[in-house]
Amino acid sequence: MGPFNSTKLGEEAQHSELSSDPEQTAQDLPINWSWLRKHLILLQCGFHAAGPGFTSAVLIPGVHEMAEQYDVSPQMATYLIGVHVLFLGVGPFLWNPLMSMYGRRPVLIASMLLSCLAALGGGFAKTYGTLMTARVFQSIGISSGFVVPGVIVVELFSPEERGSKNGIWTQMVAIGAPLGGIIGGPVVYYLGWQWTMWLIAIINGSQFLGFMLTCPETSYRHRQNSGFDTYRPSELVCLPKRLPNQLSIRTLIEPILLLQSPHLALIALAYGVTFAITSPGISVILPLALKELYGFGAIAQGLFFIGPLVGVLLGERLGGPGCDWAMNRERRRAATHNDRERLESRLFVGLPGYVMVIIGVVVFGVTLQNRTHWIAPCIGFAVSNFGLQLVTTPLKTYCVDCYPSHSPSVLQLINIIRQTVSFTVPFWSPNLNETVGYGLGFGVEALILVFFYLCSLLVLWKGAVWRQSVQVKGLNDDGQS
Repeated sequence: MGPFNSTKLGEEAQHSELSSDPEQTAQDLPINWSWLRKHLILLQCGFHAAGPGFTSAVLIPGVHEMAEQYDVSPQMATYLIGVHVLFLGVGPFLWNPLMSMYGRRPVLIASMLLSCLAALGGGFAKTYGTLMTARVFQSIGISSGFVVPGVIVVELFSPEERGSKNGIWTQMVAIGAPLGGIIGGPVVYYLGWQWTMWLIAIINGSQFLGFMLTCPETSYRHRQNSGFDTYRPSELVCLPKRLPNQLSIRTLIEPILLLQSPHLALIALAYGVTFAITSPGISVILPLALKELYGFGAIAQGLFFIGPLVGVLLGERLGGPGCDWAMNRERRRAATHNDRERLESRLFVGLPGYVMVIIGVVVFGVTLQNRTHWIAPCIGFAVSNFGLQLVTTPLKTYCVDCYPSHSPSVLQLINIIRQTVSFTVPFWSPNLNETVGYGLGFGVEALILVFFYLCSLLVLWKGAVWRQSVQVKGLNDDGQS
């Protein structure tokens, strides 16, 4: 393999958005920025990526309090979480075209402002419908955390680094939910559920100022269109002077067009179902089951999320580095044999995660069914989230590597599948488990996981063929690797 060429990699990461001056291009390419500058942006994106899960779960310990205040059933109160989850998937259909038109930085700023204002209003909601409306707009705002960080990683880091760097922000996506539950418990108990919304507003307001003052534009094309051929302090407060491209129907539907790629669709479905069952799927059961079986109040319910938090942290210690190791090993093999790189090599790292997710889900359900000590379902929750994180990084990175020049649409496809499936869970999972019991109910959910995992294994066999033969109709270019 030849020597590392940062300019060449920068060209790939910026999707051929280059100036005609090679020296100027090399200097201003975000991929060639200093380590400190790039990682400061990555740090902010990581916290932003935690926002969607955090804002979903922070209300979970307050389900019974909200049900009492609004005179609805506890299960109906969980719909405030389910609808929030749905619009986390819908929202990026707004942010993706705006990100293409205006750049990454304006979207970060605008989305944080929307989320902040909606959360502030939600804390003052006097009716169930008003709070539901606030949750919808707040989720649309915070949903940019699911797509913008992944695009910025592609623009800041080389392919060799993307596994570990994607692991940072995808880990934060998974950390968000358990962190929200842990913090939400004491907040609900001591201050009331309204303060969970006001806490969101405070955090989002701080992020709004952070993006405004310290996060420059990372898209080279938008920097050129804004006149930022070289970095100047004035870019901290300026927006693009003109639209880089026009909003079109194709821009809006491009994520759906990518469903024509069987390898992308199967992997996105496997990841989406995994996330739906192990994160919101278990989370919506907790306030119902823990109060009924163990008499847990808001604080105890919140502390129950320590298990999945530990699982996510441990999972990423293996998932991110393992993903990069597998791909670097594949590159050496391809260079030795003068062969094409098999991007599917990343997916092998996720296979142990499949097994751990199934074990964790079954343990959670069976131990609840038998009313064992609360630590047993907590361990099951932790194991399932350990497996989720082992699955997340390699599967997401593989999808982006297949279509690097369409990374926003790839991430949005993954996002809409994950959030749509997750949205359905509060409507059927509690009823299923109430009807057949937690053991059989989560056993059925484990079988659902097995089905989608077996389907995704087809990508290991036919993925390379599909990548070379399948043409996605409607894209400007095939964008394939």
